[in-house]
Amino acid sequence: MRASERSRPAPRRQPLRRTPPPVPPRAVIVSASVFSVAAWAVVALVLWPVYRDPAFIVLAVVAIALATALAIAGIVLRWPIGGMLLAGVAAFLVVGVPLAVPGRTVYGVLPEPGGLLELVSGVALGWRQLLTIDLPVGTYQALLVPALVLLLLGPLLTLAIALRARRGELAALVPLVGFLIAVAIGPEQPLLPTTTSILLAVVLLLWQAVWRRHRRAAAVGEAGRADAGRTSVRALAASVVLLLVAGAVGAAAVAAAPPASDRTVLRTLVERPFDPLDEPSPLAAYRAAFAPEVAPLTALVVSGAPEGSRVRLAVLDSYDGSVFAVGSDRVDSASGRFVRIPTARDLSALDGEAARVEVELRRPTGVWLPTVGELGAIAFRGDDAADLRDRFVLNSTTGTAAFVGGTDAGLAYTLEVVVPPATTASLDGAVPGAAAVPAITAVPDALRTWLDGVVAGIEGEGARLERALTTLRDQGYLSHGVAEDEAPSRSGHSLDRLDELFTARPMVGDAEQFAVAAALLARELGFPSRVVLGYGPLDGPERVELREDERTAWVEVATAEGWVAVDVAPQRRELPPTEPDEPIPVSRPQNAVQPPVDDPPPLEELAPPEVEQREQDGLDPFWEAVLAVVRVVGWILIVAGLLAAPFLGVVAAKLRRRRRRRTAPDPALRILGGWHDVTDAADDLRIALPPGATRSEAAAVLGRPTALVLARVVDRAVYAPEQPTSAEADRVWEAADALRASLAEGLTRRERWRAAISPRSLRRYPGPGRVRGGRRA
Repeated sequence: MRASERSRPAPRRQPLRRTPPPVPPRAVIVSASVFSVAAWAVVALVLWPVYRDPAFIVLAVVAIALATALAIAGIVLRWPIGGMLLAGVAAFLVVGVPLAVPGRTVYGVLPEPGGLLELVSGVALGWRQLLTIDLPVGTYQALLVPALVLLLLGPLLTLAIALRARRGELAALVPLVGFLIAVAIGPEQPLLPTTTSILLAVVLLLWQAVWRRHRRAAAVGEAGRADAGRTSVRALAASVVLLLVAGAVGAAAVAAAPPASDRTVLRTLVERPFDPLDEPSPLAAYRAAFAPEVAPLTALVVSGAPEGSRVRLAVLDSYDGSVFAVGSDRVDSASGRFVRIPTARDLSALDGEAARVEVELRRPTGVWLPTVGELGAIAFRGDDAADLRDRFVLNSTTGTAAFVGGTDAGLAYTLEVVVPPATTASLDGAVPGAAAVPAITAVPDALRTWLDGVVAGIEGEGARLERALTTLRDQGYLSHGVAEDEAPSRSGHSLDRLDELFTARPMVGDAEQFAVAAALLARELGFPSRVVLGYGPLDGPERVELREDERTAWVEVATAEGWVAVDVAPQRRELPPTEPDEPIPVSRPQNAVQPPVDDPPPLEELAPPEVEQREQDGLDPFWEAVLAVVRVVGWILIVAGLLAAPFLGVVAAKLRRRRRRRTAPDPALRILGGWHDVTDAADDLRIALPPGATRSEAAAVLGRPTALVLARVVDRAVYAPEQPTSAEADRVWEAADALRASLAEGLTRRERWRAAISPRSLRRYPGPGRVRGGRRA
């Protein structure tokens, strides 16, 4: 080596640089952008029932447009994928607060520091908060953040995959996942479920058709672009017609046979922020309000309530033989589901008097928050109003409100309500309503016996109910049993206490016993009923201080006209002298129709409770979840099996054909079958063999040396006078297997799968004596 070469410095290794992604053709960018925007617009439409606020429309338009612009800029300017994602995060931080947390901005544009904190925390916490609040949520707190994440990140990923990935068609999976997420966090009663599903399917399938057109045009080049264009237009038109027909058939099927109930979504399954069954029944503590040291105290101050309105503490509709409770632990009762309420509820469709009611608690009321009428909005007073607002939950079915953690004296708030008009019509002509309530099977025998004697000979459900409630009020005597001058009266409303109420003479109790008795009497006569604890009726909107001993309970009965409130507690009067008990005549009226219930009680619950029955509880929640997963996986496997059945049938037919050829009794037929197996494999691999070609000519087309050898061996076995041996047939099949495997070398996995399920080779061969492609069948 020369000195000059030894002194020459070694060349420096150039650092490896990642090649920027190529810029796709303009037509690909435009079509991908259009279909991405259309698909995510459908997702935004599915999210609309969650928010129902103009701010969501602004958010959806800006987020989808911004994500589309960032994706196109990233591909045109040849940004790396990491740079594009960083640009998306930066855009989220810049526009996030004005769009998703508008209450935390300065002049509606500049974000406050607290707004940025809520924006970032909402990415992780907003999803669960969204599932535990009543819909729509509007712009409440930072609950628009999940929508912003979905509608900004989703289109960005969609176009990133469509314009950068080798298999751009997979981008259609992103809006599909977004659609499923929107459905999962949406309401149980969706908006246009069939229309949105069909619309998204049409958009995504048309996108796939257009994508295939672009790929085909790129493959054939300029020479065949015109023909490919005409073919693609025809295919696209056929796809549109097929989709429209399938969509019309699907919509007609759904309209003809709609689902039997609301769908199950995440908010149906998520743990609620408040479970009334974790709290003692508010009716069980009713008698404590009449203790001498508590009775004269002011419980709450109310102003602005219309005349005749009532203050509700709690509505109880389930009875287990011990206490009346809010909700049921035996069935999934709507009255037991409490959710947070956003800024306001839309009550424009309700009839009644709108009012603004001021409430101030002078004494704690437990977890139950007093309300009036149908609640539209609530505003707490004080510096910690926002924190207090987060603790408020409501059951919209009964109007019962709760305050998580319990109320304190001094709590003040304002209610925007609508008070329905009071029903003054008599129950005489009423018919049972269709309200759903938990079933009650625990009823004292004495109550049924008393009811049979009271309503004997009376026709009509309403007339019998009117007679039963009137007689209960007339025969009853009011006593709380706490003062020295009151008659003894045991508290509680269990089966034993109610049995005592209907067997003792005179009939002594207070609103606790009489309201429960009236609710059970209504159930026995076929009317849905519930017990309400509260105050009222009020005299008018003037400020009024309600004392503890003014608390009462009444029964509400569901008729065809709606819920009717009935006061059944008797007026205070002097008890008559004790008289011997007289037998009550018993006559059985015709059976009354029981009210509709959330879930019919099983027959075993109608029997007296036994120790063995308590062991028949539901499965552990873990195993229930496991069974649910198994069911879902099972259905997925069934559907996948049905979809794969045609392809599996093709594969099975080919395997059966090969086995029949390989095990033929005649060695010559086995040798000929091996050649057939090779040519069939070539046919499935789309290797065009000349029609009418001899075996040698077909082997030349296959381009494998072993094919020529195999062709000569088969010709000799077919045309030679001597009979081939079984060993020769086995060697032919070994050569055929090797040749068939060599034909698939160099092919992609997709091409091999396509050949395996191709039905091209599944056809009848010509009859005996005829030759096809140099082969005698």
